[in-house]
Amino acid sequence: MLDLIGNALTLIAAAASLLLLLPLLFVLTNSAKLGSLCTSIAKLFDRINNGVARTVMWAALLMALTQVTIVVMRYVFGINFIWLQESILYMFGFLFLLTSGYALINDEHVRVDIFYREAPKKRKALVDFVGTYIFLFPICILIIWAGGAYVARSWQVMEGSTEASGIQAVFLLKSMIPIFATLLALAGFSLATAAAHDLRSREVAAG
Repeated sequence: MLDLIGNALTLIAAAASLLLLLPLLFVLTNSAKLGSLCTSIAKLFDRINNGVARTVMWAALLMALTQVTIVVMRYVFGINFIWLQESILYMFGFLFLLTSGYALINDEHVRVDIFYREAPKKRKALVDFVGTYIFLFPICILIIWAGGAYVARSWQVMEGSTEASGIQAVFLLKSMIPIFATLLALAGFSLATAAAHDLRSREVAAG
């Protein structure tokens, strides 16, 4: 079972690698049909990321309410539940991992730079495009490929909390790691597609 899951994720990573090359081919060929195909796929990927994020974002409210409940129970009533404390970690993990793609496509992630924000549009597009292919895609593919055995081992033993009264579902939390990498790669495809169109646009090139 371990080898089967690992091999399956390896095949998924290999297939995804080919799909992620489409924006690069569009830049090299400037094919209108290829550009239209990339745009259609990017819109689908955006809907997936937006849909997942809108669903998972409710975890932020639930996490805040749970934290308040933990504080009140502990300091007012002297009651403490390990599983309730661990649920904060689970909710934060789901929230962070499953909304990263949404943050990227909506430019809501943290940028630490002194050059990008003042750069002309074409330079920004070039940075986004090259950065996506040099850094983002390789990391996402590596996480999916290398995470296969890691997640499979967790499922094999049905890994749970080290505390007897904790949440016995660590294997579910670890399963979010390859899903996170997949959603981030989908967002990267959208980012690369938008950058590719900007690079091929005469208006952007002139400005």
